[in-house]
Amino acid sequence: MKRAIILFVMFMGMVGLSACVSDNLNTSDTSTPDRPEKMYEDVAAEDFKQVHISGNASSIVIRCSESENFEFYNGDLNPAHTYTVRCDKNGETLNIEVMMENPEKDNNVLGSPMIDIPEKEFEIIEIAGNFGQVSLQTIHSDVLIHANDSLVNLDLEADRLNHNITLDGSELNTFRKVSVYFDKFPDNVRMNINLIQGGTINDPQDILKEKGVESGSEKPVISINYAQELNIYSEE
Repeated sequence: MKRAIILFVMFMGMVGLSACVSDNLNTSDTSTPDRPEKMYEDVAAEDFKQVHISGNASSIVIRCSESENFEFYNGDLNPAHTYTVRCDKNGETLNIEVMMENPEKDNNVLGSPMIDIPEKEFEIIEIAGNFGQVSLQTIHSDVLIHANDSLVNLDLEADRLNHNITLDGSELNTFRKVSVYFDKFPDNVRMNINLIQGGTINDPQDILKEKGVESGSEKPVISINYAQELNIYSEE
């Protein structure tokens, strides 16, 4: 059910109030009933090797682009939410910031800003900041997600997962909940799990035991450090 809600949010959106750094982007020609409005102009992949994503939105979705550009869409179903997107190019690094106006006054997650990552390899895509919830689809780069008392949803395709995903938490800064959704039982993934003391694992399909995901020797590696709760599921 939770996965269905995530997919619904990612593919549907209503027009929200969005702002860009320089000029407001005219989205009248980019919005369609089945595609959310653009929040910011496309950014060409160029020669970037690293991508840093930060901000304070209540929820954000990171997914693969269908083009060679970084694309930014507003999938929020609440038109009262206002966002600002900033992109800073610094040599081989692209810094992306997604800010939400007054997030502390409204924690009702009805949708998410969405960042589409070009289908090419980067050295690393780093996600930090004050996002309340991060949803990540399979992308073609190593990923590092920093803990900030946040929820993380990993929506992964086993056959296309060829890069490491690291959830970087600590004793002082943990993940409240991590949910991993595989499209099928993976046979090419190793999971390193380090929950906080008293943390819980919900594995109703016994993926970690029966499929050897936890003790496998193959790459890629999904490392989950200092999470309070881990949920793992497969559609298969």
